[in-house]
Order: sequence, then C-alpha cells, then structure tokens
Amino acid sequence: IELYFCILPSSQREIVIKSRKCSNENCEKNCLIVHKSEIKFSLGDNKESQKLVLHKGDTIELDWASKRGNGYRIEENKYCPISGGLYKVEQTSEITTNRALSKGNFTKTFKEFGTSFLFRLTETNQIHDIIVCIIKDNYHIKYIEITDTNIQPNIISIEQNDSIIFQWNTTQKQTIVQIEPFIIDPLNQQSIELKTEGKHFFWPNEPSCRGYMIHKFHETGIFCFKTANNQIGTIIVEPKINIHSFPIFGDQLILKMKTTDLIQFEWKMTDSQDEPILITIDANSSVVPDVAGGLTGIFDCSMHKCVKVEPFFRHHFHTCEAFIINIPQHGLYNFAYSDNRDDVVLSVIVENSIANHRVTYNEQNMFEPHTLVINRYDQVWFNSISTTLTNIYQTDEYGNHLEENKPVFQPQLNSMNCFMQQLRQTGIYYFSNDISSDDEKKSFKAPPLAVIVLPEIRFHYKLIRLSDFDSQTIITTVNDFIIWEFEQIIRFNVIQLRSNETLQDLISCHDRAIPGRNRQCLAVECIMPGTFHFANPEFERVTGSDQDRLISTIIIDPPFSHACFLITDQQFIPNFLCIAQNDTVSWILLNSDQYHRIYVESDEKKREMNEDNRIDRSIEQYVNDVHYLYTFDQCGQYTIRSNRFNETVTVIVYPDDIIRSQKKRTQQPELIEELDIASQYGTKVHLQGPNQDATIYYTLDGTLPTRHYKNVYTYDSNKGISFTESGLHVLRAYATENGKLSSAIFTSSPTFVMENEELEMIKELRAMWNDTKITISAAIHYPNKLYGKIDVEPTNSTDLIDRFELYVDDVAQRVNLSATDVKFSAEGFAGGEQYEIHVVAYPKQNIVDAEPISSNKRAFEIKREIQGGAPLISLAVSNEQSTIFLMWAHIGDHVSEYVVYVDSIETTTILEKDFNDFFGIQFHGAQQTKRYILHVEAKLKNNNEIRKSNIITVNPPLEMPLKEQLIDRYFAYITVNAESPPPDMRLEG
Repeated sequence: IELYFCILPSSQREIVIKSRKCSNENCEKNCLIVHKSEIKFSLGDNKESQKLVLHKGDTIELDWASKRGNGYRIEENKYCPISGGLYKVEQTSEITTNRALSKGNFTKTFKEFGTSFLFRLTETNQIHDIIVCIIKDNYHIKYIEITDTNIQPNIISIEQNDSIIFQWNTTQKQTIVQIEPFIIDPLNQQSIELKTEGKHFFWPNEPSCRGYMIHKFHETGIFCFKTANNQIGTIIVEPKINIHSFPIFGDQLILKMKTTDLIQFEWKMTDSQDEPILITIDANSSVVPDVAGGLTGIFDCSMHKCVKVEPFFRHHFHTCEAFIINIPQHGLYNFAYSDNRDDVVLSVIVENSIANHRVTYNEQNMFEPHTLVINRYDQVWFNSISTTLTNIYQTDEYGNHLEENKPVFQPQLNSMNCFMQQLRQTGIYYFSNDISSDDEKKSFKAPPLAVIVLPEIRFHYKLIRLSDFDSQTIITTVNDFIIWEFEQIIRFNVIQLRSNETLQDLISCHDRAIPGRNRQCLAVECIMPGTFHFANPEFERVTGSDQDRLISTIIIDPPFSHACFLITDQQFIPNFLCIAQNDTVSWILLNSDQYHRIYVESDEKKREMNEDNRIDRSIEQYVNDVHYLYTFDQCGQYTIRSNRFNETVTVIVYPDDIIRSQKKRTQQPELIEELDIASQYGTKVHLQGPNQDATIYYTLDGTLPTRHYKNVYTYDSNKGISFTESGLHVLRAYATENGKLSSAIFTSSPTFVMENEELEMIKELRAMWNDTKITISAAIHYPNKLYGKIDVEPTNSTDLIDRFELYVDDVAQRVNLSATDVKFSAEGFAGGEQYEIHVVAYPKQNIVDAEPISSNKRAFEIKREIQGGAPLISLAVSNEQSTIFLMWAHIGDHVSEYVVYVDSIETTTILEKDFNDFFGIQFHGAQQTKRYILHVEAKLKNNNEIRKSNIITVNPPLEMPLKEQLIDRYFAYITVNAESPPPDMRLEG
C-alpha cells in the first residue's frame, strides 16, 4: 500500500478542503510504502507444533533442513465434523512434493476461511509436528491498477464495507468515473456517468498521468466504472462474511447464523477435565434439507476419504482452543464436543443467505438451463458464450418485450459485461435477448428463459418456556423450517400425530417419544404440503402445564395457491378472479392424464402468440401439482382459455392504489365462538362474513379453501359449521365478492374432537375419580433424606392417575411421580427447618373436567448437625442456572468461625461477629458441565477443633427444581426420585 501525506501550511488548509486538490510538490516526496509481511518458517528436526492466525489470501512458506538426515514432507489435512476424521487436501500447482526429503519447501496460499492442519510427516508417515492455520479475517483494502491499455483486474470481488484503491501512473492522462452497470444512454449509446458527490465514486480532479484514490463500498451490488480511454472495470460487492464466536463452555447453547457466515468454536484447555475436545455433528438430532443428501452431501463427504483421528491429533486439536467452519446449507446442526452422551450438544441454526444462480446464453437466444427455479431475493447471473454481445429483455412466454425496446441489460464495449438480476417477487418471469437480424438465425431463435421464483425459505421460531406455550397454528410453505427453542435443556424428540388420533392415542402419545442427546432446541423441515400435528413431553415439562396435551400444529401451504384455478374436463373453477398487479396465478389439473395448453390474452393489448416460440416447460416438474403459472405484471382484463374446451374465464388485475382507495379487497371472515383445544362431538361454530353478498368457503383439515377440491365447503350461516368427525381439526376460511379480490385466509387453532361414545365413558371415569382417596406416609433417613409411600383407595383408581406432584410446604416440586411410583425419596432438606409434605394426584387427560386430589399432610423436622456435631449443609434454590446457593444453620455458640471450601480451596470465612441463625452463600458464574465439590468447616472456640460438614457435589447447570420460581423466600434444593425405602424402615402417616 502506498500512503501519501499532504504537508502544507495551515493557511492553505481551507483552500485544499474546498478544491479537494493538493499540489504535487506537497505530496510526491511524502510517500509511505507498506509491504505485505512474509509468513515464512524454517524448521529443523525439533518438534515445532504451533498455531497461526491468518488472513484470507495469505501465503505461508515452510522450508526445512534436517541435520540428522531425516526425511520430511508436508501434507495439508482438514477435519471433517461428520465422520470425526481427517481428509487430505489435494495440492494445486504450488510448490509441494509427496516424497519425504531431508531438505524441502512447502508453499500454500489460503483462499478460503476455515481451519487447516499442516502435518509434517516422517519417512514412515508418522506425524512429526502440526501447524494449525486458522483463517479468520480478510484484507479490507484491495487494489485496482489502471494502465495505458487495460485495468488490472478488470473484475474484482470484495465484501461490504471494504475499500478499493484506484491507482495509475500512465503516459496518457487518466480519470475514473462510476457508470450505470447494465444500461447505456439510448440517445448517444454511451455509458451513463454517475457523479453525485457523496453517493458515487469518481476522480474529482482534472485528468492526470498519475492518480491515487480510495473508495469504501457500503452497499452490496455491482458497480462499474470507466477510464478516460473508455476501459470499463467491474466491482462486485458481496455481503459481509461474519465470524460468530461460540464458546463451548459458556452459558449460550444456541447460535443463529447465515450460510455465508462462519462459526468459531472456542474453548480453554483447562475447561475440559475429563477428555480432549473434539467437535463432531450429532447426525441423529441434526435436521438438514431433504434434497441436500444428508450431512454427508452437504459437506461433500463423497469427495474425500476420512481416516480415523489418532489420539495424538485429538490431543493437538484440544490445544488449538478454536475451530472455524463454514456450513454451506441451511438447517439445524447439533455439535457434540465430547464422547459423553449426557453432555449438552451445541445447536447451530443456519439460515439461508441469498443464493447465486448462473445461466449461459448465445445470440440465438438459447439459454442453459432454459428454466430456472430460485427463491425470492436470489440472484441470477447471465453469462454470454457468444462473441456477439446482445441486449437482454424481460418478455412474456412468447418472447414479446414487456416494455417496447427497453432492455434490462445492454452490453458495453471494453467491459466484462457482467449482468445480474435479483428477483424480489414470487412468480414466473421470462428473459430473452435480441432477435438476430439474420433471417436464417432468426428462424431458429429458441424460446425465452423462464425463471420461477418461489417464496424465500423462512425459519419459524417457537419459544417454549415456563407458563408460555403458543398453540396458534404455524403457517408455512414448502422448504421452510420450524424451530422450537426451549427455556430448559430437553432430551426427547417431537412425536408426529395422526389427524385421526383417538382420545386414548392422544393421551398415550408421549410413550412414542424417542430420547436423544441433551439439547435446547428441536427442528422439522417442511417437506410436503399438508397439516401436521406434533406433541412432545418436553412441551408440558418446560411450560409446567398440567391440564392439556400441548400440540404444535404446522400447516404447509403449496406455493402459488392463494390465487388459482382448477382445471376439470370441461371448465375452469372458479369462473372469475380478481387479483392485484404482479400477483401470480396457478392452474391445477384435476385429471393428470389430460394435458391442457393454457392461453392468457389481454382484452386491451393484443399480443402476437407465436406457438413456435412457446416452450412446453412442464411446470409440474419444477413446482409440484402446478400445471401452469402466469404472473400478471400489467393491469386490465384478461381472458383465459384451454385448448381442450370452449369455456373461458376472466381475470381482472387491479393496481394497488385502486385496491386501497376503492376497497377492492374483501374483508376476512372471523370465528364468532371460541374453539377450544378439545371439542365435544357435534360442536357447532359460526363465521362472521363481511356482508350478505359475500361467499365464504372453508375447510376443516387445514388445507387451503382457495383450491376448490371436494373437501372445500360453502358456508351456510343458517347451519353453521359442525364438527362431526373425531380427531384433530383446523378450520380455514376465506370470503369472495363479485368485482373484488378475495379476502385473506382465516386459520383457527387446532381442536381435538372426541368420539360421541367417548362422552359416556368420560362421565363414568369422572365419577370413579371423585370417589378416590390419596394418603401418604413417610420417615426420615438421617441426616436430610425422606422416604415416602403413596396409597390409593380403591386400588383400581391408580389406572385413572396421570401423575403425582409432591408439595413441600405447599410449594410444588417440578419432578412428577408416575402413577406407579408410589414409593419415592426426597433429598436435600435444610438443617434446622421444619417441613410439611403432601402429594396431589392429577387425572389422565381423558377424564375431562376432573379436579386434582390432595393427600393428607406429613410434618417432620431436620436436625442442624450431622454425626460428630458438624454443620449439615444443603443447596438452596436459585433462579439462575449458573448460581450455586449454599446454606446451613448455626450449630451453636461454641463455634468461632465457619470456612467455606470449593474444590478444597478456601473461598469464604464467616467470623463470629457476622453470625446469624442461618447462613446463605451464593457463587455466581458457575461453568456448565464442570463439577464443583463444596463443604464447610466449623472451628470451635476452646480447642480450635475443626468439624467438617457433609460434602456436596454440584454439576451445573442446576435446573429449577420447583414448578414455579420463588421470589421472596429461600427454599431448599430438593431432588425427588422414585425409590423404595430400606426394608427395615417404618413409614408413618
């Protein structure tokens, strides 16, 4: 980099600022040249493993010379988190050798972000040492040099917020000015110069033989500039690549990023006490797109052969304390860092970035591919393979220009002619180039390129936390992702329910839950259209719900389905449609055996329909179930016809301002009554429409009522809507009016409709439940553990019980006991306290409107001291998982001080002047997965005797043991388990 400093008298400062010009004599001799530093290492026979942090584009040079005659060679390896193995990187034309030499050289330029391992191998292929190269940064200034004949480079890619230095030292006078990248001036056929100060970049001075200018690019896109001799350069500014830090042993368990970003796992060698760190992806709990070919397809595992990681490398990986990786495909990736199946995996949610698609074309309008399917906001790059450069136009499906003689791209002389089109609206769009003037070539002109733009892939997030569960139906499209984020660590995967589940199936559905790795989020991919219901025992556990079976419902709508026609053997359904400008209409075949050619004709603007220029695109192979697509970019009235019948339909396209000002959109229907989570057989509800002239269509299975299949019903306000089929249902409805756009679609929350005969059974079960009696007996196991037993009368009522909830001093514990766990233990009571316990029995879900039953209460007291007169310590409840709260009771006036130890290290001393009846010590910031050992020593006054308390081992994070958090009181951290008492223990009521 050449840095020029302008040194001038202060009196000339204002003049220079206004003119933006500095005289040569004030600058030429004040130049500082900054050279790029060399990264070069000389190695000998000693083992010299090390870690290097590099920039993208850096070159590393290694040379070695053995004084002992040993042969070495360098091999670059990368680590694969799928297999947990290493694979060799094939070397390019840089200096390398596959033979072990006593003296050699290795050169490598790193062109991508990530982590590489340079192994120095011996003659017997043993690892001598490892150089870890972490490429995590980029150079934010790049050069463009302008010569008398060309621009070097004439096309360059940078990131957002990077800078370009333009420099020239030529014999001819030069200048630079930004120009329109795709369009030229229609009058003089010259480049359109852009010279708005503060917005565009240009040389602000007179043309000169020597120039130096720097410009920072804050926006993404394609930028072009030209020189004085009409050479054209292109600058592609891509979105900034972010590197997200993800500490392995931090409190964060979920990270969100984009496919263009990188993730840097970080750890300290001292954090893991049990085994070296190794990052792997848990295939069972990760969710990746179905079309990607699984994890091995995403990471190109078929392209390389992984070898098992040697213990030496795993230890070295552990010492790196960082690992950087790019995940090129959207999805949910769960990373494990140890072999312990109980450790929590780290979840990385990767959302998709803007994708780039490329097509090639020639002067005969032949595009490859001829049909392209992309997502909204993706970018299409057009590359000409012809020596003849032609304009590109947006057209209809026959190649007619949408706007007369107004191209979207015009090539410019001396330019790379890089054209990119970003499509920001769903639909189908056509592109064509100039028709050749050669009649022979013109007769062979191919149909235009079709670009089908699907909705962008969205991620829908549902937060599951205490007393908070959103049962509202999630509306998605194909390829979307659903992410459930839990406030607590969970283990079970979701269970997919059938729409015709019986009540008993719904009650027992949690038995189908499959456990997996401990984690904090779950995901599903929306693969095919339909209505899907999911349950999970973690929904109830995390939210603390004890009333209903919580269900998350997902509706996956097919694309282009809100405005559509069904094609029967004789007609289109419906026969009239009003839409907004730029809306896309789809046509769906009811009989797939018949092929229909659809014609869309404007009643005002007749266009030529050259059937030779119309390609049968078989839209269904690109968009499932869709026979034909048309995006109405112009307002007006259109007639739609098929080549198989005479019936036609009309489409009216309104502009947005008319729709708003003249209220051309029908009002959405609403549900009058509330629809409960569970509904009785025959439940009737009613819809409120915009007016009496509107027609309301509805479905009960969650499908779209806009596609008029047999499951679509016309609403009758006199009859209402009756639920006469059992199972899970979702009501969806929309309204239409003549001359107006149809309304938005109303979607209800899911409801479960019970069978008619189930109602009588529920009444009988409710009567049995009301006659049930629960009693509890218990005894203390020294020093602070309780054993209990639950008796149910009559005994057959046990079958009606869903679970028992244990209450300590009327505070509910989070851990529930099953109906068969009638013997249990509770441990962790605080010394010096009096307690009272009881249990509450909750009915199964099928016993509707039944109240929980409470048992008798059992009182007891915990002594302050353990055997030998030492204090009894216990844990107290904290509202933060990373806080350890230690408590104990004062054991008497014979104590002079208490000393608290953590991992045998003295941390806190309490002197006599600070004594209370009870003590509480909080330790904040406890590391997850690290084990802590705590005890307290009491020092006596007279003889300095030390009395050591019981020992407590703590493994954060500490989950909240209570059903609800307490704000204004201390409470012992009590663990509840299904456990039988010792055979000789007598339990009392």
